[in-house]
Amino acid sequence: MAKRRTFRDAVVLVTGASSGIGRATALAFAAEGARLVLASRSAEALAEVERDCRARGGQALVVPTDIADPEAVERLARLAVQRFGQIDVWVEAVAVGIAGPLGSESVGEIRRLVDTNVFGTVLCVRAALNTFRAQGHGTLVLVGSLLSLFPNPMVPLYSMSKFAIRGLALNLQQAVARHRRIDVCLILPGPVDTPFFRRAANHSGRQLRAIPPAYAPERLAAKILACAGRPRRQATAGVVSHLALVGHRIAPHITEALVARWSATFVTRQGKAEPGPGSLFEPPPAGAVHGGYRRGRLRRRLGEWLGDRQAHRKWHTPA
Repeated sequence: MAKRRTFRDAVVLVTGASSGIGRATALAFAAEGARLVLASRSAEALAEVERDCRARGGQALVVPTDIADPEAVERLARLAVQRFGQIDVWVEAVAVGIAGPLGSESVGEIRRLVDTNVFGTVLCVRAALNTFRAQGHGTLVLVGSLLSLFPNPMVPLYSMSKFAIRGLALNLQQAVARHRRIDVCLILPGPVDTPFFRRAANHSGRQLRAIPPAYAPERLAAKILACAGRPRRQATAGVVSHLALVGHRIAPHITEALVARWSATFVTRQGKAEPGPGSLFEPPPAGAVHGGYRRGRLRRRLGEWLGDRQAHRKWHTPA
C-alpha cells in the first residue's frame, strides 16, 4: 500500500469493531473519510457503530462475522472486495478473555478462547494476505498485547493466545519482507479502558477491572492509524507501556516479575463475582468504546483529546 497522508477513500476492514479498541479505531478511520468494513459477532452493536461512522463522514459496510468460522471469514473478505473493490488496511482487533487460575475454567471455554484468539486470527490473516497479494498492496495491523511479552497468572490462557499472535506477526513480517507494498504491523497495547473486562469469562471470584493506569482506547486507535499510514514492525502507546518494554530489554526477569505481580493483583477489584463465561459464547447486543474504569470524566476527555492530537500529528505530518 502506498504510504498515505490521509485515509480518505481508503478501504479499511476492522474486526472486533463493536467495542473497545476496534470500535475506537473504526470511528477514527471514519473521521478521516475512510470506507469501512465492520465485523464482529453482534449485528445490533455493529449497527450502532455504522451510524456513528456515517455521522463522522465515513462509508460503512456491516458484515456480522464470527472469525472462528472459516466460511464466515472468507465471506467477510469477499463482500468487502465486492463492495469496495479492494482492502487497503485490515485491522485485526478481536479478542476474548478468561480470568482465573488455570484449571478454574471449563474445557469448552478454553476451546472457545483458542478458536477465537488464535484460530480465528489465523483465518483472518490468511484472508487478508491472500487479498493483498491479489491486488498487490495492503497493510495488516494485528492488535496484540504487552501480555505477549509479560506473564499475568490471573489470565494465563489469554496471555498464551497473545504470545501466539506475536509469534505469528514476527513470522509474517519476514514472509512479506520482499513485498514492498505489503506490510504487517503489530500493536502491543498495555492496559486500556474497554468493556473487555466486563465481558471476559470470570473464575477469579472477584470483579474484573482494567489494570491501572488504563489508557483511553482512542490513544491506541491513533497508534493504529499511524502504523497504517507509515507501517512499523511493532508499536505501543503510553508512557507505562514504553517503560515496560525498555525495562524488559534491560532486565527481563525482574521486569516480568514486577509486571506479573502488578497486573495479577490489580486486574481484580473489591466485590465478589459469580463464575461465568461472560460473552465467550454469546455476544452482547450493545457495544461501547470505554469500559468506565478510568477515574473521572475530565481525565477521560483529556485522554481522548490527546489521542486525537497524536493521531493528527502522525498522519498529517508531511513525509
